[in-house]
Order: sequence, then C-alpha cells, then structure tokens
Amino acid sequence: MFPLRIFVHRDAEENWAKKNGRPLNGTEEYAIAKMRLFQAFDELESLSAAHTDLVVDDSNLEALFSQLNLD
Repeated sequence: MFPLRIFVHRDAEENWAKKNGRPLNGTEEYAIAKMRLFQAFDELESLSAAHTDLVVDDSNLEALFSQLNLD
C-alpha cells in the first residue's frame, strides 16, 4: 500500500463546463480521477516508486472524459 493523490484542477472543470454547457457532476469527477489513475498504471512502470501526484487539467480532461462514453 502507498499513498497517491489525484488532483482535478478546478479551472479545467470550469473550462469543460463552459465548453459543454454544464458542470461535471460528482460521479463524473470521480470517474475522471479514476481514469487518470488507470492511465498512470499504463504510463509508469512502478507507480509506487514514482512518488508523484497525478493531475487532471486542461491538457488531459477532455481525453479522459471521452473514454467514459458518457456524452
């Protein structure tokens, strides 16, 4: 076990809401964070050794959300 933080930037959520005409709901925000975690498992060989925080921001929010097929 190891601690891991996933930050969903508020400004990225606000930008997404402006673009899509509605804010992300709590379930969608949780799903975005979870998708970022799954992405990190694919990107990093040893996530526990990386000692890094994961971030959802303008650079990846749209791509993560599109993987959920919730539109």
